Amino acid sequence: MQPSRPTSTSQDSDTAPSSILPQATLAAGVAAGTRSKKKSAPSIPLLAQELAPAQTANPSIKALIDQFTLNREQSRAFEIIASRAIEPSPSRPLRMFLGGAGGTGKSRVLDALKEFFIQRGERGRLRLTSFTGVAARNISGTTLHSALNLVQRKSKASSDKSKRNLIAMWEGVDFLFVDEVSMIGCKLLLHISNAL
Repeated sequence: MQPSRPTSTSQDSDTAPSSILPQATLAAGVAAGTRSKKKSAPSIPLLAQELAPAQTANPSIKALIDQFTLNREQSRAFEIIASRAIEPSPSRPLRMFLGGAGGTGKSRVLDALKEFFIQRGERGRLRLTSFTGVAARNISGTTLHSALNLVQRKSKASSDKSKRNLIAMWEGVDFLFVDEVSMIGCKLLLHISNAL
């Protein structure tokens, strides 16, 4: 049996987070009809394929794909995000799920994205977060609770200051990466949405 590959799906619209979850299930190849009779690795759903450029037009994107030896699915996920980062003024936010079993290369895509933003001098546009401190440390990020001040339950004056700090901290951030998304429940998703 071949190791599974990371899968991605993206959504380029203003729908609610609850409507994203079925796509995440599709991305993981779990929904009915997504697995063939042969046991093969899940592939990227059609929506992500449509959003990915047919060919990499930007030489720096191609160079990073080669440098990080990204496979076809990893390259598509990387190209979708990198192409969006280069767009002068995207009309809607990009919502994307990158999934797969452990060891399938999701972190490799993230490493390529970090390098992409560093090379462009735009490291501050990408915020890396995770549910746990260990996972956050592994991706050189912060916990979601810390990044979004989700633990602040103090006086009104303290709350106002926290809100101002949060706004300042997110100034110029265009891309939020959340590792260990499977550990996030509906209530925490609501808090994240409210904080953003």
